[in-house]
Amino acid sequence: MFALDHTHYSRWLPIHIRDMSLLPKTHPAVFAEFCNGKFVVQKTQNSFSCMAIDQCYEQNNADVKGSTGGAIGLMTNPVALERWMVTGPEVARMVTEFESLLAGTKSSDHRHHEQHSAVQATFLKEVKSLVSVFEEMGNPFLEQSNDLLVLDTKDILDASVAEAVRKVEALGVEQYQKFVEERLVKCEKPVTDVISKNNLPLLKHTPSKGSSKQKMQIEALKSNCNLFSRLYVSCQARSGNLDMFFSHENEAAPPSLSLGGKLRHGTKADLLDCLSLDEKRSTNMPAVDATFIDGAAAVQMMHPGTAKTFQDYADAIFLPYISKYLETAERVDVVWDTYIRNSLKASTRERRGKGIRRRVSATTLLPQKWDDFLRVAENKTELFKFLSGQVKNYPVHDGKVLFATNEEDAVSTMVNADMSNLAPCSQEEADTRLLLHVLDAVQKGSRKLMVRTVDTDVVVLGISKFHQISPDELWMAFGTKSNYCYLPIHEIVGSMDPKICTTLPVFHAFTGCDTVSAFGGRGKKTAWKVWQVFPDVTDAFEHLFLMENDISESTLSVLERYVVLLYDRTSGLESVNDARKWLFTKKSRTLENNHLHKQHSNSM
Repeated sequence: MFALDHTHYSRWLPIHIRDMSLLPKTHPAVFAEFCNGKFVVQKTQNSFSCMAIDQCYEQNNADVKGSTGGAIGLMTNPVALERWMVTGPEVARMVTEFESLLAGTKSSDHRHHEQHSAVQATFLKEVKSLVSVFEEMGNPFLEQSNDLLVLDTKDILDASVAEAVRKVEALGVEQYQKFVEERLVKCEKPVTDVISKNNLPLLKHTPSKGSSKQKMQIEALKSNCNLFSRLYVSCQARSGNLDMFFSHENEAAPPSLSLGGKLRHGTKADLLDCLSLDEKRSTNMPAVDATFIDGAAAVQMMHPGTAKTFQDYADAIFLPYISKYLETAERVDVVWDTYIRNSLKASTRERRGKGIRRRVSATTLLPQKWDDFLRVAENKTELFKFLSGQVKNYPVHDGKVLFATNEEDAVSTMVNADMSNLAPCSQEEADTRLLLHVLDAVQKGSRKLMVRTVDTDVVVLGISKFHQISPDELWMAFGTKSNYCYLPIHEIVGSMDPKICTTLPVFHAFTGCDTVSAFGGRGKKTAWKVWQVFPDVTDAFEHLFLMENDISESTLSVLERYVVLLYDRTSGLESVNDARKWLFTKKSRTLENNHLHKQHSNSM
């Protein structure tokens, strides 16, 4: 009552319980009758059909009132009220019995309603269904995890719901005892005083959605835009140090580094347009020795369709997809993401939303909403592990081999396959792990390779690491549907400056990626154009690429100059702080449009 916020019952049931506990003292005769079993009423001759007195009374009231609106005005006439309370139920009983005799509906079957065949058949069906679930999953009472599981659908409820279920009884008992103590024993509060609600997340609880982008912008504008204008005027009137003012952040979540306290995400795919790939794209599938598949992207694209269970999905959809690539290549690798708690990638995954947790097994029914299912990291971890097992046991022809990652390890259809270069692997993302598999294939003799992906990061890494891997040909099967094409990385690298190829990941990260906030109001295309007119930043990117422990002041100065040009191509300023001041004071950039990093250390 208390824990689940049933405030009406929470207020009056404790009073009823207290009255009943005091009944031996207050009304001993009534208590004696209750002890003799006279607290129920049997209205029919059916077995096991007794009901509580108050329930019987409510049924009689319904008969008295009838379907015409019931008795009106009784509360204002004490005589009528007394007559109705005493005689009404009895009159209703007599009328009901008379009508049943006239209609000939009186039955000689006095069995309990649950003893009829239809009810028994339904009960037997439900018992068999429960037994089959137990046989498939094992004894649920021996479950070692802390998950709260729905047995029939295998859905795993949110952790907050599971925690609420665990503590709901103790919380209710505590609040009940507190209510009795304060209002019935010590009388410190009136019975009618407000009962606070717990608002526990229940079984139908859905996580709250975050604020929309528009709402965050409006809030930021209201709270900060006028503040900065007043601070600037105040600094002028009081001879304040404006240079010092513009060299420090003045907000908990500065717009130069975040969007409402979260990473500011740009459009990664714009980088591909900067590489002038249109003339190099191909729609014809190349001949390759080995193919490497981003498994997470594959299952995201391949919806279950008519498949019913996860085993059906593997047999009818996933494995035929893998087999198609195995027809044209000697080796196919399926590489999965791994999901580490509290990783830098967690914010990106949270942005995709939340879904329903479901246990993955061969006979588990597939979820109706596939995309929602794939939003939960635990779901994907179990699905990837299940599909890796299917890949390992897949029959292949002689000369063909399949590899698949399995968290930190790897599996293969080849007995005693050499996987020393593949596992154990600490890479969290399939982006980088794909290239490890590509390198392993090259070292084992493959010269023409293809990677199937939809992620710009993989293309960037392929360009950067091409010379280090040294295949004859490296293709990227990129995109989906009408945008699907084959990108010849070997040709792209041949037409670019080697230094730009090497430092491309640094440029990609510096201008915004999955774990680094993008510059406000400046995307990949603008940043690429600035790089072309300011080639000095290439050496600075190279220093960052080498991951030196200390970044020199000269490198920081070049990077600051690059950021200044990113916001004002005509500016002659060298410092980000000076440019921030200039844009705010001379070019009337408001807070929302002035996204320069205020401290040069923040640019890192």
